[in-house]
Amino acid sequence: MKIDMGYMAAAFIAICCIFDIRKKEIPIFIIVAFGILSLIAVAIAQKPELYSVLYSLIPGAAMLGLSLCTKESIGYGDGFVVLVLGVLLGFVECVFVVLAGLFLSAVVGLVLLVFKKVRGKSRMPFMPFLAAGLGVVFFV
Repeated sequence: MKIDMGYMAAAFIAICCIFDIRKKEIPIFIIVAFGILSLIAVAIAQKPELYSVLYSLIPGAAMLGLSLCTKESIGYGDGFVVLVLGVLLGFVECVFVVLAGLFLSAVVGLVLLVFKKVRGKSRMPFMPFLAAGLGVVFFV
């Protein structure tokens, strides 16, 4: 039985996008449910070594650290979502997804600031940018 982790990651991000846009938060039960499913799917499909799974959690741990340091300018939910993405995609792809999402959000934020649609302390949901970053990584 072949399980494509990319489709699972896309479904997870799509669900998180809906909640992030509508409610500005991602329910913890969705993150936990997908986290458990991700660990099971990766264990069945890839039979990875423990160190490779732990290594794939580094981008999410870094995002959680940024959440703590910036007093939640980057939400904890974003960090937990990146933890799950790390399990599904692996370290390298997860880093590229996060970097692409951060770059896209910075460009959109700059454009919105230039056209005075937002102020410096305005908040944007990050999941749509992470979804776009996932799309970029899949198609490039």
